[in-house]
Order: sequence, then C-alpha cells, then structure tokens
Amino acid sequence: MAGLGNSAKKALNRIGDIICPKNGDFPSYSEYGAIEHVDDMLETAPESDINDLNMLLAILSFMPNAILKWLVKSVSKSHWKNGGVTTLFRQLDFGLKGIIFGTYYSGKKTAVYNGKIPTEVIGFSINRIELEHELQPELQE
Repeated sequence: MAGLGNSAKKALNRIGDIICPKNGDFPSYSEYGAIEHVDDMLETAPESDINDLNMLLAILSFMPNAILKWLVKSVSKSHWKNGGVTTLFRQLDFGLKGIIFGTYYSGKKTAVYNGKIPTEVIGFSINRIELEHELQPELQE
C-alpha cells in the first residue's frame, strides 16, 4: 500500500501548523507529531487517490508559507461561493481538514511529545454505558 512521501508529509505538517497552530495548552500540529500516523489513516484510501494527494502535497511543499496561508484561507472561504475552481477548493478543504483534524484529535502522538494531547485539553473522553440487554443476555432472545 502506498503512503505519503516525505515531501508530502512536510507540506501536510506545514499546512497542519496553519490550521492547528500552538495555542495555550494546545500543541501545534507538527509539535504533536500527528503526521506520524497519517499513513494509518489513509491505508484504506484508493491508491490512485494517495498518488494524487502525494503529487499535490509535493508541489505545495515548495510553496512559501504566505502562499500556503492564502490557500488555506481560500479553500475555507470556498464554501460560500459557486463556480469552477471553488468546487475543487471545497473538496481540497474537506480532504485536508479531514486528514489534519483526524490525525490531530486521534489521541496518537509522536513518541517524543510529552505535553497534553488535544483531547485532554478539550476535556474529551469516551464513556461507555452498558445497555440493559448487554447486562442480561437472556433479554436478547
């Protein structure tokens, strides 16, 4: 299975820092090291989609930060406009933010990061409540 190349990961890290910058107790995207787990997230994506994403991110890896900030702002604004390129911008916005937020809030961090994870900062935890039929198997009949 194909994964993201180094230049693609570099670009995604830079875009991640624009979308998820360090803010108070929240680590920046790159500081948190969420990029280490991006290939796990993308393992079920079609190989052609991974190749296209690799190519786009490899191109973006050469762009200066000012261009990347403009791009992130433009794709975010594309949801309120209609027309040719805005459709592609909306897809790019959903795709990039899905990958970035999915890895940032996954609870998986780099081995060298020792701070609070984003889900701890927002106070998120999963509480499982057992249903009555789980407690009494005879009710399932």
